Amino acid sequence: MDFRKLEAFCKVYELKSFSKAGLELQLSQPTISAHVANLEDELGVPLFDRLGRTVLPTQAGEVLYRGARQVFQQVGRINSEIGLLRDMVVGDLLLGGSTIPANYILPRLLQSFLALYPSLRVHMTIGDTDAIIRQVGQGRLELGIVGSQPEQQGIAAYPLQRDELVLVCAPSVRVGRPEPKDLRDLRPWPWILRERGSGTRRAMEAVLKGVGIAIGDLTVSLWVESTEAAIQCARAGLGLSVVSRLAAQPYLDRGELVCLDIMPQRMERSFYLIQRQGRELLPAASLFIEHVRNSSKA
Repeated sequence: MDFRKLEAFCKVYELKSFSKAGLELQLSQPTISAHVANLEDELGVPLFDRLGRTVLPTQAGEVLYRGARQVFQQVGRINSEIGLLRDMVVGDLLLGGSTIPANYILPRLLQSFLALYPSLRVHMTIGDTDAIIRQVGQGRLELGIVGSQPEQQGIAAYPLQRDELVLVCAPSVRVGRPEPKDLRDLRPWPWILRERGSGTRRAMEAVLKGVGIAIGDLTVSLWVESTEAAIQCARAGLGLSVVSRLAAQPYLDRGELVCLDIMPQRMERSFYLIQRQGRELLPAASLFIEHVRNSSKA
């Protein structure tokens, strides 16, 4: 069984798209389709159901994907161990980050990490906190950095650094509105909220609950799926939003956003490095854990 065909199959499975798999592997869509078709001929079973633009794995596709992932992990382990015999650290690191770590923490960590181990390749997946925790738990990612402590059993978490959440809006949003005295006064103001699964959303809900306010009590004008989208919509004057200070500080410094200091308590949260308990890590992942912990102490 050809590894290139297996790799093409796995990318189609993960991305649910032949065209997206081609873009990621830098192959044409017909080549990806041919690789999968050759596998189907070789195995004598269909691997995907093509429903218009939707691609869904068959039962045989599910079985092949599970086996292929194990094969690729074992090959990666062999390459890493042989690399260590040559005093090199080689291979791939499958890493995930929720939106704040992926944009504001991981780039700095990866810059210094890859300077130490230039033969490594990092594959970084970005999603909300729940999605990254789920993929680490499923074994699709070796490590992740997320914005809240996992509740899922079988996930080990190590605190890295803290961040403050701030309530912000564009200066224009305050024009013509009475000065709010507490959070209850902000219920009729337009709000920009993060999606379920966001660590920011979870922290905000806890603060609101403490003063007897539910999400349903707010006048929500917009739901967004990333911190950057929340900040840009707030800059455009679409409403209030609770966002990371790490992400918002440049806009606060320039006066494009203002901070409303009426929270009943300081909203802080930690970022956590997570891994699945009991999983034997490749050398690249073990070295990255060591690097992250050393960096957090610096």
